[in-house]
Amino acid sequence: MRKIFYPESIAVIGVSESHDNFGRNIVKNLLDFQYQGRIYPVGKKGGSVFGLKIYESVEDISGNVGLAVMLIPSRAVPEQFEACARKGIKRVCISSGGFSEFGGERKELEQRLIDVARENDIRFIGPNCLAIINQDHGVCLPFVRMSRFPVGNVSLMTQSGGVGLSFIYMFAAQNLGINKYVSLGNKLNIGEQDLIPFLESDDCTGVIGMYLEEIDKGREFMEAVRGCRKPIVALKSNTTATGARVAASHTAAIANDDRVVDAALKQVGVARIENMHDMTAACKIFKMPPMKGNRVAILTPTGGYAVILADMCEKYGFEIPPFSKDFVDDVSKHVRAGVIRLTNPLDLGDMFDLQMVAHTVVRAMQEPQFDALILSWIFMRDTGLTSDSVNIFPILDSMLKRIPKPIALSLVGSPSDISQIQKTTDFPIFSSPEGSLRALSILRNHHSSAYELRSQKPTMKDLDEDRIKSALDAAGEGGRLGVEALDVLQACGIPTVPVKLAATAEEAAAAASGMGYPVAMKIASKDILHKTDSGGVKLNISSDEECRAAFEEMMKTTAEKVPGAVLSGVHVQKMAEQGREMIVGATLNESFGHVVTFGVGGVAVEALGDISIRVAPIGPLDASALLAEIKATKMLGAFRGMPPADRDALKDVLFRVSTLVTKFPRIKELDINPLIAYEEGKGCAAVDARIILR
Repeated sequence: MRKIFYPESIAVIGVSESHDNFGRNIVKNLLDFQYQGRIYPVGKKGGSVFGLKIYESVEDISGNVGLAVMLIPSRAVPEQFEACARKGIKRVCISSGGFSEFGGERKELEQRLIDVARENDIRFIGPNCLAIINQDHGVCLPFVRMSRFPVGNVSLMTQSGGVGLSFIYMFAAQNLGINKYVSLGNKLNIGEQDLIPFLESDDCTGVIGMYLEEIDKGREFMEAVRGCRKPIVALKSNTTATGARVAASHTAAIANDDRVVDAALKQVGVARIENMHDMTAACKIFKMPPMKGNRVAILTPTGGYAVILADMCEKYGFEIPPFSKDFVDDVSKHVRAGVIRLTNPLDLGDMFDLQMVAHTVVRAMQEPQFDALILSWIFMRDTGLTSDSVNIFPILDSMLKRIPKPIALSLVGSPSDISQIQKTTDFPIFSSPEGSLRALSILRNHHSSAYELRSQKPTMKDLDEDRIKSALDAAGEGGRLGVEALDVLQACGIPTVPVKLAATAEEAAAAASGMGYPVAMKIASKDILHKTDSGGVKLNISSDEECRAAFEEMMKTTAEKVPGAVLSGVHVQKMAEQGREMIVGATLNESFGHVVTFGVGGVAVEALGDISIRVAPIGPLDASALLAEIKATKMLGAFRGMPPADRDALKDVLFRVSTLVTKFPRIKELDINPLIAYEEGKGCAAVDARIILR
């Protein structure tokens, strides 16, 4: 990757003398950004541009070319790409659009690029992109004219060139500098998973920002993030369902693509934000020291701000401990009219000595019970924080060197004043109290979990692999396991409720009598997955007579409701003891591989949709998150007179399911529903399960 961002020379393919030629813009950007290497404009008509010779072919260039960027009609790209290969150019940016984004035969053009790159060991960005910017080396390759913007430690990668440029301008307006920028386009050769390791090793990059529309190599992406020790902030769009599909299992019906992406980002400690403005806020706040706890001090110039920020703290889960007596005694000496309530949040509206305001900020930061400070102020020229009498920003900078706690500073005032302040300081400033607090929550969440998440190891359980393989082989390719899935679970070490197959009413009664009433009865048919809907389930059968009658009724009703289904009889199962009905499952995602799901089970699982998701294999933090993230997580504690559920047993089932689908990738979908969770110390048991194979 380094050769792309630090080329010794650049060929710009698609340049002409015409003033409306976009290739000229690329050359001009390189000159304006003071690129120090050789620039070789290339265009069929030759001539010159900005005093540089235009070569008619890239192969006419006598010197070595480190990087080529091309902006020509899509149908001409493969030919020029092959010319680059003959010239020995190993790094290329293809800005041209008109490829698979238009479908049809355009995909064939992309395949030619892929083939040439593979045969000649070429790495390339694009097509359909704005290429790259590296201010550390003077490289600026977008085909739109660019003005110089602040240099900083944020590096951006985006699937949309336009969104990327918007970020650059938004950042520049708030003096937030960009070091490197890459527009990924169609990602035929280089994607996020390739760039993250490079940016991790790049000394000029401190924060990585991403705009994503899709993650097509999910597992590679996750591994790249796990190896990164720098903060990563991601805005992921394309979040709505792309269309419903007929699901063969509950799990697959619920686990749509964006929920999987969201789970994957959480799993590797990526800070996912909701909008473009939060990208700016997040990249700002990561200039601050880590937030090592959850406790904040709040200083404001008005009681209204105090109320707003207190409400926001509750929303984002911050604690607001009281100030110490020493702090209160100190501050009380310097108020004018004694109208300040010396509580946290602290309203400093009666304090007009700005030196004392600065002193109060320092004292609050020194209080050991606080992990961060929220400072919101209304800027006015005659009493503002940047008046001649005191400049708060050097004080804050100095404080951070001595007291490594973050400060979320927001200034409200005239737009021109605030803009000027932002341009004259490197200290992060937010435009609203709410924005500063939201950014602080991103910082806290990241430093509390990101690196721990990235370093966690998956928990793998011992399985009877021979027994599992035999069961899967017996089902065959694309096969389905109904009650046989319980045998697979037993081989995984997951407790199950005993079940027997009965071909006649008498066999059903004998089986029920043998295991003891009450029992449940379920129709046996590989053609019917959801048996309740077909009248194929009877519960709480308490006698031989009821059992025989239920058998006959189920066979008749099911045959009428599902004509053509092959009925093998009825499964008789001991009624499970009362507990929480949960669901544990796994399904195969095209990008990320197998994902593990957990949630509220029973017949209403699809209606409720209350599940959590993680990518397999999972670690201890993942298992805890799966239990904590469902909306009904309180149900796992003491609930309606029941003692807490056995969380350790549930986690063990999750680990075993994760291990199963990891070791046996033939499994396409798996449902355990319901999984009965008993009280603490008494485990759990799978009542029903199904497995669908590839």
